[in-house]
Amino acid sequence: MAGRWRRLLEEESEHQWLSIGVFFAFILMGAFAIGATEHFVGAQVMDTDANYEGGLVTEIAYHPGSQTYTALVYSPEAGYSLFTEDMSEDTTMGIFSQDTNDQGANVQFLKTMPDGEVIFSTSQNQVIGLQGDLMVTYDYTTINGVFGVLDVAERTIGDTTQRLLLTKEGAETSVRGVVGMTPTPAMSTSLGVQWQHIEAYNQTHWIGIGTHFSTAGADGSSPATPQSRPVLGWIEWNGAEGTPVIDKVQTFDGGIFHSIAKNSNTIVVGGTVHSLLIHTPERVETLDIACARVVADTSGKVWFIGQLGSSTLSTYLDGEVNIYVLGRSMPVEQSAVGASGDYVHVHGVDANGNPIQWSIDVTANGSIESGRGFLNLLYLMVGSVLLAMMLRHAIAELKRPA
Repeated sequence: MAGRWRRLLEEESEHQWLSIGVFFAFILMGAFAIGATEHFVGAQVMDTDANYEGGLVTEIAYHPGSQTYTALVYSPEAGYSLFTEDMSEDTTMGIFSQDTNDQGANVQFLKTMPDGEVIFSTSQNQVIGLQGDLMVTYDYTTINGVFGVLDVAERTIGDTTQRLLLTKEGAETSVRGVVGMTPTPAMSTSLGVQWQHIEAYNQTHWIGIGTHFSTAGADGSSPATPQSRPVLGWIEWNGAEGTPVIDKVQTFDGGIFHSIAKNSNTIVVGGTVHSLLIHTPERVETLDIACARVVADTSGKVWFIGQLGSSTLSTYLDGEVNIYVLGRSMPVEQSAVGASGDYVHVHGVDANGNPIQWSIDVTANGSIESGRGFLNLLYLMVGSVLLAMMLRHAIAELKRPA
């Protein structure tokens, strides 16, 4: 047997050396080709025939399980307009416009609740909800004071839905629960934090993100420019008439926290310097990922949307962070983001200040239809065929009488 192996290696068959040469050439060509497709695919600037075409989308909420969205859009000619469009039915329901009820500039936020209701606010002690073609106005009593509404969070426990309001209290921000149509008194202290967003966490706690401004000069900073730090707050409120209270505040260094993305397992907080993975109040993981917004797609994967000019795109799902290199740098300075179907849509302006939409097909990267996926498959198939041919030739030589 040893003699047969030696003869096989010493054989100068043109077919043997040709197959070996082709195989190594294929390895080199495949390596270069796959390396050339290592950039993320499935993201591009979109041409759209939606009603916001040509305008700047400043807020948008996509309705779950449909091709419907509600958007607040600004254009110099028409001012602010708020409307709901069903792309599948090609129907539009106008809510605010310059020609009818010119309240669009007063819209504080747009947010989709867990039950699919889209919530916004334009007036003190009032929240408006959109559920399909139905618009419901929640007018809260002024028994415990007058306030603006900056954000809303909800959770369902059994058959009961509990609602927490992030409120504007003069020059400060605070939090109030809602019992029936009566808001609780404002949280007794905000600890010097300007709160920006709130979200439900579990059956006893809610989370808030904001910015803490130190007393001018107290931390060694210039009295003219006191240092600010991003804050994660844990708020306790059980849905009863009692006032929400801050249970815990965690302060971090650098930047601001700007958005919250929630899936079935994890809450992700996006920040301009660092982002956070929230596991428990005792376990908050800091990610070295800077972004302009975080958003969860319909499958639960969280996307970290970068600033205009960013060269990478990051995702998080089931404990795994992936960082992708973009074929072209981020072309949009985002003003609003959302997820619908197989897409994450990023709205904003390009480098010239023109409104654009940049969309990510969340199913494309790594698929067989993508360049990298196709080349990986082709590489495996052709490589397997060449190896099989070489193995067949070797077996035939070993079986040939000496």
